[in-house]
Amino acid sequence: MAKTNLQIRIPEDLDSQIAALAPKSKSSFVREAIEEKIHREIDKKREAKWIQALKKNPEDSKDSGTWLKAESWEPQ
Repeated sequence: MAKTNLQIRIPEDLDSQIAALAPKSKSSFVREAIEEKIHREIDKKREAKWIQALKKNPEDSKDSGTWLKAESWEPQ
């Protein structure tokens, strides 16, 4: 995968915190943090889209029991 450089300015105290927490390097720590943020934002958008779809087409309450049993961790 091709890579590109990203220059950002951050406060010194944030840099110190990153350095203290980074298991490998500050770059890898920041890269992983950005990836996690991107995934959270994608998930938030998917969830919002799903909620809108449910509002337009609500599920039938008769199906609730079936779904609860399917989601149960206990054997049926």
